[in-house]
Amino acid sequence: MQAVTIKLGAVVLISLGLNACSMLPSADGVFIDEKENYKKAHQLPELEIPPELLKGQQLNEYDGGVKGAVTTVNNESPLKTTPLSDLQTTVELIDQGLNSRLLMRDSLRNVWRKTLSALEALDYDIEDKNRETAQIYLNLAKDTGSDSMLSGLSFWKTVETSVYVIALKQQDDGVEISVLDEAQQQISDELSDEVLSRLLAELAL
Repeated sequence: MQAVTIKLGAVVLISLGLNACSMLPSADGVFIDEKENYKKAHQLPELEIPPELLKGQQLNEYDGGVKGAVTTVNNESPLKTTPLSDLQTTVELIDQGLNSRLLMRDSLRNVWRKTLSALEALDYDIEDKNRETAQIYLNLAKDTGSDSMLSGLSFWKTVETSVYVIALKQQDDGVEISVLDEAQQQISDELSDEVLSRLLAELAL
């Protein structure tokens, strides 16, 4: 009898529990789906592009740009070009008698190097050179001999050697190349004219 009473009590409790659960509000109202809000909370905000960057033309990766980067082309700014200098490396002879000289449109350093190389190529006897004073000393020989019948013999001739100075001087329009005598004076004779003429031809190459 006691066992029956316990069973009936258990049945009653289960029935009451089921009725109580059926009276609870729907789970849809209790547990709110926050999945969309969670996604939005972890999404980065859209990148705002400054208006000044939108004035140009945007290029994507297929146009030669870099993916993820904004490349702009400003069509308003003209392309600036630097014109080449009209000053070219040229050499010319300034024929003014005693003051005749060469004018080479280049730096003193380049003219010094080119003049020295030209004199060596022309097989001149370079006695000395001074880079600080921009002077090159040459030993120039001139054959002399008598007008007699023996003057045609090579051993009968004597050779006189004179020192000539090739002087370089920087000017506004280039470097002047002059021929001076041993006393550092301007000279114009057969030898000096020949040196200037041969130098002109060699430097013009």
